[in-house]
Amino acid sequence: MTQTSPALNNKADIRKKSFKTNKGRLSNEEMEIVRNLEALKLELDETHANLDYITDPILIDSCIYEILSINMRYKYYIKLCKEKGLIADGFGR
Repeated sequence: MTQTSPALNNKADIRKKSFKTNKGRLSNEEMEIVRNLEALKLELDETHANLDYITDPILIDSCIYEILSINMRYKYYIKLCKEKGLIADGFGR
């Protein structure tokens, strides 16, 4: 499980309010899925930002593999959201 900082928890709490289910309120498990999804999004953004400053070819490769790894975990949590019927409000198709 991904550890999150208090600042990240606040951001995730703000964003989780934009998620809903057909039942209305999110369960603890569903909130955890949303928190993990938000944490992965921030991690992906940070890794992309780091890639802009790296010049060593080995570290560039490392960043690329990290981005691929984060993307795979992100897809997993998106799949869980779909299975649980979680709907993100405010996002266009």
